[in-house]
Amino acid sequence: MKTYSKEVNRYVLPLIATNVAQLLINQLSLHFAVNDSSVVLSGISVIQNFLFAFGGILGAFSLSFNIKGARAFAENDDQRFKDLLKSSLLLDIMIGLSFLLICLVFGKSFLRLFYGFSGDLLRLSSLYLVIMSPYILLTLLTFLLTNVLKVEKKTKPIFAIGVVSSLLDVALNYYLVPIFGIKGAAFSAIISLLVVVLAYLALVYRVIIDALKIPSTCKKELVVFGLPLTVQEILESVLFIMAFDALMGRQGLKILSIYAVISQLFSMVRLPAFMYAGAVSVFLPQANQKHESKQFMRVIYRNSYLLSAVFAVLVTLCANVFANFLSSQIVSDIVPLTAYTMLVMAATPLYESSKMLLQSSHAEKWVVSMTTVVNIASIAGLLIIQILGFQTYQSLYFIYGLSLVILSILFIKKAKIIN
Repeated sequence: MKTYSKEVNRYVLPLIATNVAQLLINQLSLHFAVNDSSVVLSGISVIQNFLFAFGGILGAFSLSFNIKGARAFAENDDQRFKDLLKSSLLLDIMIGLSFLLICLVFGKSFLRLFYGFSGDLLRLSSLYLVIMSPYILLTLLTFLLTNVLKVEKKTKPIFAIGVVSSLLDVALNYYLVPIFGIKGAAFSAIISLLVVVLAYLALVYRVIIDALKIPSTCKKELVVFGLPLTVQEILESVLFIMAFDALMGRQGLKILSIYAVISQLFSMVRLPAFMYAGAVSVFLPQANQKHESKQFMRVIYRNSYLLSAVFAVLVTLCANVFANFLSSQIVSDIVPLTAYTMLVMAATPLYESSKMLLQSSHAEKWVVSMTTVVNIASIAGLLIIQILGFQTYQSLYFIYGLSLVILSILFIKKAKIIN
């Protein structure tokens, strides 16, 4: 167990450090981008959540490469690894360009009809979304290129690239936002992301060039394998990001701005959950070969919860300072709401790791079916509360957290059966 803990931590900790550094620096960037306006803060936060949601949904195909590529790499099947890489690259380009066109054509109508935006909030958010339309393409390429490094277990360069790109984002926001307003914030984000893609490409370009020489025969395989993962992400994102944000947006600007702050804090708390879950797809083939999957997963659960708990305490204590840093217009004490959020979302590490365990164990369709049932029930509950007029910040997050608890229990039981 100690061997797994050391090996996994050597893989995961640079990724966590990278993302923490990026998040902290990004908050400074967000501070400049918001320019002390709660309207801009709300608009940018909702658009970012929307883009993150679609990044997760469409990035499921990159996860397909991560899972299948890790197997091919572990089995020393170089030809198949490169075939999977080229096929995934072509899919990412097609998906990213399609999303760009959809944002340009339907972005404003979507924000008005789905989120209920109007006035300055609609105008500023629409402008931000148009400039951010290449985000999905660049994000998918980032997913793919970092997955190549992760499969090869070369995660240390990711830290330096992440920190440098985040510092660049801060500098660009500092200079561009006073001149161009919210447009400057969008330009800063896209330029920084482009730099990340180019930096990763410089590290793995030899593998990419070799892969491009091989006929692409795995696109259908990746799509078929990725569809259940995509449906899984759609179910999560529709409920917990898009629908969740839509209902939160109807709680008023004050609550929406507080939610924008706490969601930034929670994004840091759940980093260990995501990073350790990602390690499952990389190390599970090796653990299965040694018949040590149970010991390996115990390491994942334990380490994920320990780091998540530390992060939760720290961000809760700093919540008011962080809120005032983003916007002086937020004068409420948000520590109680922050603590409540961290508590009801405590199942996140268990949920993410157990979900990845099943997805990496050929049970992805079962995961989708269970998620469908639980999420439909959760959506129904949220809508009933909304119609009855009892919807609050607390009720929204309570349903969110409860759904994660239920799914975690189901996933763990299923994992015990198949393993």
